Amino acid sequence: MDIGTIIKFITVIMTVLGAAKIIYEFSVGSKLRLREEYRFAKEFLKDVDQEPKPHHLVIERGYYAIAGTSAIKASEISHLISLASPDKSLKDYVLSRKYVELNERNHKIDFRKKYKNRWSRNWRKGLCLAVYFLGSLLAISPFMLIQPFNLEPKFMLLAFATIPCFGFFAFDSLRGFIKIMRGEALVKEQEKHTPLIIVKDEVKKQA
Repeated sequence: MDIGTIIKFITVIMTVLGAAKIIYEFSVGSKLRLREEYRFAKEFLKDVDQEPKPHHLVIERGYYAIAGTSAIKASEISHLISLASPDKSLKDYVLSRKYVELNERNHKIDFRKKYKNRWSRNWRKGLCLAVYFLGSLLAISPFMLIQPFNLEPKFMLLAFATIPCFGFFAFDSLRGFIKIMRGEALVKEQEKHTPLIIVKDEVKKQA
């Protein structure tokens, strides 16, 4: 058995095992996690509405737990979970917080000053996609070049260096593209609900 066949065999085995592990963890872990998140959200929101209200530190920590991060403000989390699709809005905001922010004066999520212009977002998305495709091609280049150039099978060993190195840049660039897209979707979606949120806040103040 030559080295090329061995590498292909190992690659297939690792792919199958990796896929099986991901499928198992997703099917089992996601259900348990969703159940736990449901129980916590139910108990926390009940505590927030009770009188007298819990200490503000407890409320703040609760909001951080719901968001899964303390990188955004509790006031931002409170606004996001008031939208029509709270779970999606919260996840989109956490992911794209580099590009969007909450203006607490008008209760509106908008792009940060640097990214307000559509062109500033479009060229960044284009750059992310270009780096993604280039990184992906470089990552698998040992497999693509071996046959056209009649290279020896051992040339594929370079994949152990190209895949993690260029694969990281490809993944990071794709993630950057997704962040901008999710931010744009969030801004567009929340605009439908902003008037309703403002009306609700005004009613609370009058009450």
